[in-house]
Amino acid sequence: MQIFEFEIPAHTTRREWAVYVIVARQNTTNNKIFYVGKVGDNRDGCNPIISRIGNHFSHNKIHSQLRNKISETTLFDYKVYYATFGQYKIETQNTDKEKVNELERQLNRYIQQNLQTLDNIEFLNPYKAVGVSKKKENDRQQLLTEDERKKLKELADRATI
Repeated sequence: MQIFEFEIPAHTTRREWAVYVIVARQNTTNNKIFYVGKVGDNRDGCNPIISRIGNHFSHNKIHSQLRNKISETTLFDYKVYYATFGQYKIETQNTDKEKVNELERQLNRYIQQNLQTLDNIEFLNPYKAVGVSKKKENDRQQLLTEDERKKLKELADRATI
């Protein structure tokens, strides 16, 4: 019998808008798989980041986008990088949800840029902007501040070192 432990920092239990990168490193080859996601895209607000990450390993296919793409999850070790962008407030849920969606898209773009020069990687969900008009894309770009873009770039850089 083995006894294991892992820590859950208090900040991971806060109800905040967040975007994240999961880096799965295969135990035997060191190949890496990347996944970009967010919290706060459901009808009932946003869950803490720890809940969302845990759901990725659920056997409920609705919540487990990572398990749906990596059938043998036990062959990988995982590292999660994330940044928060404000506390969840029901009064501003709709506009905040639009913003977190754009935060995720921009983080995804930065990850794609960083991964272009790396070997032995797979990106499970690259953003492609298919069917999005230039006007819509420009409108979405206006949702983020330069400070938020900088924070996303730092997050992408840290996750892809």
